[in-house]
Amino acid sequence: MGRIPTACALRHRNIQIVDSSCVFCGEVEESVDHLFTGCFLASRIWQHLSSWCKVQSFFAFSFKDLLDIHKFVGLSGKANDIFHGIIIIGCWCIWRARNLQKFQNKKARFEEISGEIKALGFLWAKNRAKIPSLDWDRWCKFF
Repeated sequence: MGRIPTACALRHRNIQIVDSSCVFCGEVEESVDHLFTGCFLASRIWQHLSSWCKVQSFFAFSFKDLLDIHKFVGLSGKANDIFHGIIIIGCWCIWRARNLQKFQNKKARFEEISGEIKALGFLWAKNRAKIPSLDWDRWCKFF
């Protein structure tokens, strides 16, 4: 941990940051834990994904908790592996949305991030998780 270059991590490396507040909410300093678990946008995304994947709603207190959440949602086998992949893809999409907002002034939208997670997740599951029979309709229902 500590390698994701959030404003907090950069400040700890003695890199001057003009505005260290979260680009999504602007309420607190941008840290890994806040960006991926504490920010309202991230919380909303995780609640949406838990509903879509038909697992109990969860709240992660830290980034590490988020990466381990798949162990506690009651899925097994391939579904559990795919849920873990969706969490990782979700982190990537949140980070990407953060960078687009911070560096290109493209406002992050919940709908776009959620849609991107589902689309990238589908491509990953179909091609890398070796589920060639998976189609979009079945994916949208999470099997």
